[in-house]
Amino acid sequence: MNLGAYWRILRVSNGFLALFAVVVGAVVSGAGMDSFVFISYLALSVFLISGAGIILNDYYDYENDKINAPDRPLPSGEISKKSALIYAAILFAAGIALAGLVNIYVLALAVLNTVLEFLYAWKLKPIAILGNTVDSWFAASSFLYGALITLDFEIVWLLIAMSFFANLGREIYGDIEDVAGDRKAGAKTLPILIGERNAALAGQTAIITAIVLSVLPYAYGYFGASYLVVIALADALFIASMFQDAHTNQKTTKAAMLVALVAFLIGVW
Repeated sequence: MNLGAYWRILRVSNGFLALFAVVVGAVVSGAGMDSFVFISYLALSVFLISGAGIILNDYYDYENDKINAPDRPLPSGEISKKSALIYAAILFAAGIALAGLVNIYVLALAVLNTVLEFLYAWKLKPIAILGNTVDSWFAASSFLYGALITLDFEIVWLLIAMSFFANLGREIYGDIEDVAGDRKAGAKTLPILIGERNAALAGQTAIITAIVLSVLPYAYGYFGASYLVVIALADALFIASMFQDAHTNQKTTKAAMLVALVAFLIGVW
């Protein structure tokens, strides 16, 4: 058994971003050190569910990835399809169990996202806009997980909206990057339906929306000038990403999202 392959299939950078977003959502909504254990349960739960969802995506994208990403553990043969399904099921179960240790609201969200992860990987991902929307919900809901500890959503809704539109733009660019394999598989993603140029414009529109929303926490007085300075760096990265090819865009927008998470934390303190 190649244990390294089981780690790599999780694409942990995505999981750690989700984990970080949970912590940010909790802190921004007012959770303190007395909630440290619950935040830890939540962060690990989201990491596991996110990883399980990625495994399911790779399972259903097996044929596409032979073209788009042949070095991944599944298409390369390092992990069998059966083993991948068992692995995903274990991670989903562990993630839901951890969520249940926090409260009923978190448990409900974990179950909802698990069902959506399956539907997304099985049927929704290749459908233009719908697949992108569901995937962007996964990213945005990480903040909601954290806020469900205190049930204070006053600021968190803005972070959810920003994250949703930023990820929506990133996902559209991701579809542009994968267009060759998706077309061969018969997928109906946005760049296949309206062309890569028009899809890029749609992705840019989503990113610009996120940038506009990023000013609101400062404008409404939730965060101070320190937030504005750091979020300006994230926005600069998002702007740069709009002028890059689809592959580079993915790396730049991920970096921008990380900087934005830091900005949210700085804004609270």
